[in-house]
Amino acid sequence: MMKASRWLGSLGLVSALTILGACGGQGAGGNGDAEGEVAGIDFAAFGGPEEVRELQALVDEVNDNADDYQINLITIADDYYTAIQTRIAGGNAPDIFYLSQEWVATYADSDVLLDITEFAESDEDLDLDSYYEAPLETATYDGQLYGLPWVSQPVIMYYNVDLFDEAGVEYPDNTWDWDQFRDAAKELTKDTNDDGRIDQWGTTTHGWPPTHQWIWTMGGDVITEDGEVVLDSPESIEGLEILNNILHDDEIIPAANTIEQQGLAEMFKAGRIGMFMGGAADDLDRVEGLNVEATVVPHGEEKATFNWIASMVASSKTENPEIAYKALRDMTEAIHTWKIVPPDSRLADQILDIEPRKTESAVEAMNESMEYARGFTGHPKQQQIDTILWDSLTSQLIAGNGTPEELAKDTAEQLRDLLEE
Repeated sequence: MMKASRWLGSLGLVSALTILGACGGQGAGGNGDAEGEVAGIDFAAFGGPEEVRELQALVDEVNDNADDYQINLITIADDYYTAIQTRIAGGNAPDIFYLSQEWVATYADSDVLLDITEFAESDEDLDLDSYYEAPLETATYDGQLYGLPWVSQPVIMYYNVDLFDEAGVEYPDNTWDWDQFRDAAKELTKDTNDDGRIDQWGTTTHGWPPTHQWIWTMGGDVITEDGEVVLDSPESIEGLEILNNILHDDEIIPAANTIEQQGLAEMFKAGRIGMFMGGAADDLDRVEGLNVEATVVPHGEEKATFNWIASMVASSKTENPEIAYKALRDMTEAIHTWKIVPPDSRLADQILDIEPRKTESAVEAMNESMEYARGFTGHPKQQQIDTILWDSLTSQLIAGNGTPEELAKDTAEQLRDLLEE
């Protein structure tokens, strides 16, 4: 399995992408400097075919309401971030574009992104206070704002109601801690056909959710906001111990090779997993033939869950920063009425209007999770950090190659060496 990029696949966020076109960074309509001139704004995004059609409809709607710009949608096939970096290096950066949370600090530190702080703070049509704090933090670097979050997808817990009923186990709710979760998972793990082999498991995990989630619930972290490595703190190690128990001691998950062959979410969809922690926008609560409900993930010393967050950002090389900001703002707000979960707290009661196929329990779990869901602590070396975490910690935990304390201490030292370079 891949490291950081595999999380996108787990959430169902990035599927087969299609190139619709490619326009120069100046935009088809010119730079819009002259009075009355309409600026062309190139907007780069990812998305599957159906998403692209829906996104184009949103772009058309935004364009119909704009009098000083027209947005040209560009979707990029296959490797979105490599393509974006190639365009930037070639002096052909899109005016505005999608950027997931783990890239914002890197790009901002490299002066690739437009600092929109002054535009946003003076914008009477924008209420930054309505954004949930954690998503907005992922668009911030060194105290400055470099984008507006367009989507925020906290990890929630889906559970198979029928498997719980068959096992006589009470349904999970927002009071559950890790001990209750593990006890229930043990009751749900069984040999259903009496052939001597386990064929139903209480839960599953294999690098997903990100290891951070387990650490956060015990009050630990990987790196603090001021850049201090705390992965080897007692709190962080305690979170890793819980994950390690689930991986190896409790006998409540499938074997690693089974997960790799059949897939995490796919095994839940097949009715073989009792509880699965998946993205808020996943379709796990509407699998045909399954009776599925949802709640928040269990807590430890505190409530915490991973949040996949992406922002709309602007290129520092855009020819008309003010108009690019306006297009960025308008496009972001349009997407808030299309994608769940909107990072704008004012839309919390409209999730079922945006996606009516979600169950009420899933919506309740989303809204509660949004109060404490969080993204990674932004750092310019986030990609290197992710690589070290996967290679030296998460994959080693999965393989059983060391205790949580040993692996945490070794990985922490590697991270300190990286950040001191």
